[in-house]
Amino acid sequence: MVVMCQQRLGRISLRGYYVFLFLLFFILNAWVGRGTLVVLPSLSLLFMLVALSGYAFLYVLLVAALGWLLGNLPGRSVQAVGVVVLAALMTMLLLVDGQIYAIYGFHINGFVWNLITTPGGIESMGGSAGTSWTVAAICVAVLLIHGVVLYVLRSRSVPRLGLLVSLLVLCMVGERAAYGVSHLKGYRPVLMAAQSIPFYQPTTFRRVAEKWGITMVRSTRLEADAKGRLNYPKEPLRVSADAPRPNLLVLVAESLRWDMLTPEIMPNLWRFSAQHGIRFTQHYSGGNGTRMGLFSLFYGLPGNYWFSVLDERKPPLLMQQLQQAGYHMGLYTSANFSYPEFDKTLFVSVPEKDMLSDDVGPGWQRDRRNVERLLDFFGEQKVGMPFMGFMFFESAHARYYFPDESVIRKDYLPEMNYATMDLKADMPGIFRRYVNASHHLDQQLGRVLGFMKASGRLDNTIVVVTGDHGEEFMENGRWGHNSEFHNEQIHVPLVLAFPGNVPGVVTRPTSHLDVVPTLLPMLGVQNPASDYSVGHSLLGPQGDAYRLVASWDALAYVGPDYKVAMPLGAGGLLEMRISDAHDGPVSEPDTVLAQLSEALADVLRDLSAFFRK
Repeated sequence: MVVMCQQRLGRISLRGYYVFLFLLFFILNAWVGRGTLVVLPSLSLLFMLVALSGYAFLYVLLVAALGWLLGNLPGRSVQAVGVVVLAALMTMLLLVDGQIYAIYGFHINGFVWNLITTPGGIESMGGSAGTSWTVAAICVAVLLIHGVVLYVLRSRSVPRLGLLVSLLVLCMVGERAAYGVSHLKGYRPVLMAAQSIPFYQPTTFRRVAEKWGITMVRSTRLEADAKGRLNYPKEPLRVSADAPRPNLLVLVAESLRWDMLTPEIMPNLWRFSAQHGIRFTQHYSGGNGTRMGLFSLFYGLPGNYWFSVLDERKPPLLMQQLQQAGYHMGLYTSANFSYPEFDKTLFVSVPEKDMLSDDVGPGWQRDRRNVERLLDFFGEQKVGMPFMGFMFFESAHARYYFPDESVIRKDYLPEMNYATMDLKADMPGIFRRYVNASHHLDQQLGRVLGFMKASGRLDNTIVVVTGDHGEEFMENGRWGHNSEFHNEQIHVPLVLAFPGNVPGVVTRPTSHLDVVPTLLPMLGVQNPASDYSVGHSLLGPQGDAYRLVASWDALAYVGPDYKVAMPLGAGGLLEMRISDAHDGPVSEPDTVLAQLSEALADVLRDLSAFFRK
């Protein structure tokens, strides 16, 4: 349709189309930041509206630039089609970004790009054929709408737009200045409002201010370096000559949060913890996503070290020690070892033959097949040969699949379509899916733990059962994980059993960062934990009262009373966020920062302790 009608189009017809694009992009920008608009004070609201106008105009300029370039080619149809296609792509980009921001709280960024480009990344999101068809239909509809609008405006006469363009340019300059001044003065409402604008690029006047002698307010920002040359460990490991060689079994469940471990939902793991293990009730992951969660579990380091570990292909000391002691490895995942890049970090030193991925079919089916493989692996072990077994379960991952026999919450949402779901209306049914999936997970854990008990292997095996991170269901305005440091996303169960332990419950704060300092001494390592970790033994006296939790581009201090999220240099710029320990707002954030100054200084030391000076 577009090609047939555009032979009659002149340059003036595109002018009206650009006005339409500006209004459309402004509305889409406002739609992305709708949650922020309703709570902003008046001055920040004015900044937001001006910034939305400026960015909408910027998107139109990108489309217009293509139109100008194509206008030099013969045939009006080429220009029209090019402008329509680019405008439609820009519209889809904003629609996708809006859905991502509404669910996860971040825009399309380096994490999303990593998700798309890394093998196994897209599969890890649990998309469905229905979602794919819906997205395809929306793309076609958007393209047709743009074509029809351009056709309708083909003969519309639009007055010159010089005054409007001047006002929009003034908006662009004004919001740049407003952000720069707010950055200098630490005016938090403007800094936070900018985060909800798609693809916002901040402008700062730090160097100019220093040159003119203007003092910048620094108490509102705290930055952590993400990369450097590793100094890990600080000292070579010292291992006792008669070091014990117990088996090690690590069972990690995707998206398993702490409140799923109940006698009703997870009776097998609950019973195992009561009879054989220690249950840690205030245990936090070291990340709000799989990558940082498992990194902290195996390395005992905060997530900011992940980037350097990936660059240097540095295996964790735990795996190195097991391999040097001659352990037989059997590693299984119901996802992919390539996403996140565990084949280049956690298990980079493990031969490929000892790692098996199963990503075919729903997560619960993969879990069942991998449990069979894990049990076969146990049966193949020779007497006197220690082994390390690892399994990553997918049952509790979105879209929370389960078989009929695992249903304990019957009123669940029957089908999930990411493109059409109503987060508010559908969330109770989605949560019931999650409960059913967690119950199925427990059934599979019961098979593994039951075999270990029946075969007598528990007498010489360390067992660790936990989640890589939690899962939020709009309790604080988000769904899923990888978006915020809310308790629902980072509070996970932990059950630890080892030869000779006395079953019990630990209620003091613990972290994934504490697991490696607990396991390595059990393997005969004599170094203090500070040589290879920032954590403390789970079995020793209570260490520091704070925990560290990382995301792709930020890291949070989690203390007994407050949380402080700070940016990491590897992702985009994120302004500091301060909340109480239960994710509620604080009235005087700068006062809280002053109270936490010593603790945050310790955090900065932890974040650089294993980089070369």
